[in-house]
Amino acid sequence: MSLKHAGPLVKDFMGRGVVTVYQESNVQKAIQAMDEHNIGSVVVVDTLGPCGVFAERDLISRVLAKGKDPAATVISEVASPRFPAIGSTMSLDEAASAMITKKSRLMVFEGADLVGIVTPTDLMKVLKGVDRDFSILKVISTKVVTAMPETPIDVVVKLMDERKIGSVIVAEDGKWTGIFTERDLVKRILAKRRSLHTPVSEVATTPLITAEPGIFGREAAGTMSLHGFKRLPLWVEGEGVGVVTARDIVQAYADFATPRAPRVNWVQWN
Repeated sequence: MSLKHAGPLVKDFMGRGVVTVYQESNVQKAIQAMDEHNIGSVVVVDTLGPCGVFAERDLISRVLAKGKDPAATVISEVASPRFPAIGSTMSLDEAASAMITKKSRLMVFEGADLVGIVTPTDLMKVLKGVDRDFSILKVISTKVVTAMPETPIDVVVKLMDERKIGSVIVAEDGKWTGIFTERDLVKRILAKRRSLHTPVSEVATTPLITAEPGIFGREAAGTMSLHGFKRLPLWVEGEGVGVVTARDIVQAYADFATPRAPRVNWVQWN
């Protein structure tokens, strides 16, 4: 007698239709693809197939922080050739554990074929509907990096690179007024070819959609999925106290679910 799996499998929630960019293309081409498809990464390909991955984090740390021009930088020079690979029949619990263990998006393979990608956002959309709620208190980031409204984007990008963070809160007189994220950088600055000297207040996401720190995982995931963002500022009585990200929610769920450690291979693309 075969056993029926009790929950969703990776193939049920992975992102399909993988967006690719040829290895000799410049980074600006990848930026345009990320903007058009509203995604945080692209797969880099050569004549034989996938040979790397380029994500928003690479854009900040390997391009902008190094003073490189996206239009003059070949993407194969700044993409990562390694990525954790999983199978499409891995369970939700195993996928969450693998993502936190490997600290990365997950490439999904069926045999030798790349069939999808799993991101923290993909997992978050599933977690809003799980039948077990879970606390996020232990994963909330309370040391929030802020910037004044007039701070230029190049300074904000430097902060994001130095602190290894994906967002900065815009604050004035101690009050949080907006949030600037990696996605805002791609869509509102680089895809539009706006100056990096643009004040952050002009391109930050406002008004802030917030929640109280006591919110549980399913509700937080639902709120973020509904509004299409990956970071949820938390505050009490009008005062900001922290931020929780999509990856934080995956972390909280993985800690709660504590599945058997999955087997995850690293793929080296040459």
